[in-house]
Amino acid sequence: MKQSIKDIQMKKSLGKILFILFICNLPLLANELATYTLQANKTDVYVKEAVKITFVAQQKDHTNVMFFFVKAKPSADYEIKLLNKKTTELSYHNFTTTFTYILFPLKEKEMLIDFDFTIKEASDEAVAQVYTGSRDNVKWIETDDTKVIIQPLLIKAKKLQKNVALVGDFTLSAKINKTHINQYESVNLLYKLEGEGYKDDKLQLLKEIDEVTMFAEIHNAYSKLHERGYSIKKDFIYALSAKKSFKIPAVSLKAYSPKKQKYYMLTTPSYNIEVDKIDTSTLLDDEESPSSEPIISAETMKQLFIYLIVFIAGYITAIYAPQKHIHKPISQEYEDIKRASSAKDLLNILTQNYHTQEIEQEIKLLEVVIYKNNQEINLNRLKSNILKKIKKEKASQ
Repeated sequence: MKQSIKDIQMKKSLGKILFILFICNLPLLANELATYTLQANKTDVYVKEAVKITFVAQQKDHTNVMFFFVKAKPSADYEIKLLNKKTTELSYHNFTTTFTYILFPLKEKEMLIDFDFTIKEASDEAVAQVYTGSRDNVKWIETDDTKVIIQPLLIKAKKLQKNVALVGDFTLSAKINKTHINQYESVNLLYKLEGEGYKDDKLQLLKEIDEVTMFAEIHNAYSKLHERGYSIKKDFIYALSAKKSFKIPAVSLKAYSPKKQKYYMLTTPSYNIEVDKIDTSTLLDDEESPSSEPIISAETMKQLFIYLIVFIAGYITAIYAPQKHIHKPISQEYEDIKRASSAKDLLNILTQNYHTQEIEQEIKLLEVVIYKNNQEINLNRLKSNILKKIKKEKASQ
């Protein structure tokens, strides 16, 4: 029997209503164990404007010890980073955890920001058995895990009215060592970009100049995530040489300040570089070297420029580095984990930079040590286990 159009429309409407009721009641699934709130400090923003997102979970069922794990789902529409995670024990079996994320929309669109939320429960007996025999013999906590489906956060990102290179509040300065060289010397130019906002790792300042040999290096002197974006100090180092005089053009960067809600321009001066030619005949020995080849080859000049850039970068690093770190080697991979001096430091590092399924047990253990047991643990052995798991996971990718 054929259905009428009216019947079909009624079924579709009923289906939509049921779907909406299901979505609206999703938080209730978590309410038996815990309650949560997910909110942003602003939901109507410009592309690359920093958005602060806060997820707060609070224990409601006080039968067991409870741990909360939240992870933002990745997307090409946005960049999101965990700023910090704070757990507080309000009373017996009553924990609350606050996760703070910083999000940068990358596309002009309405986007849903989704999270994975897992509640882990452990009995007092299980927590008490973290240590067996001595502090070096660690036994993982047995937990009952509940995955909670939560409503995504809606963020509307709009396009700026003007094309800009930077979003945030920045300053740009330039310093040149000399403007008069010979054909075998180089000009050393340093641009300093400082400020707070979106960190664009693809930003370049100088384009190629005709008949000029250019070597460049970008040195990230400082980069730290804050609520308003990244606090940045970045050096753009250039070495330029040529056989004839040339001009280094002015650098102009358009920018937008969400804080001041206005567009502005960053500019540096242009430089006219005079290049003197050297008469190579005065540098040659007529008897032994009658040819007119230059005393320094192009390849040698290239190596000299590279060494010069490396030297400048090292010098700048020494200036910016805190005094107590002067004699320490350059930071290597996973150096932040190796240098963690306490369980709390290690937990912050793992949750911000290395939070993967492979090390969830270690994160859970650290939370117990910090917020529940208040006992010491063999930190070096734990860090060794963590590094093995992270490296293993990286090798398998």
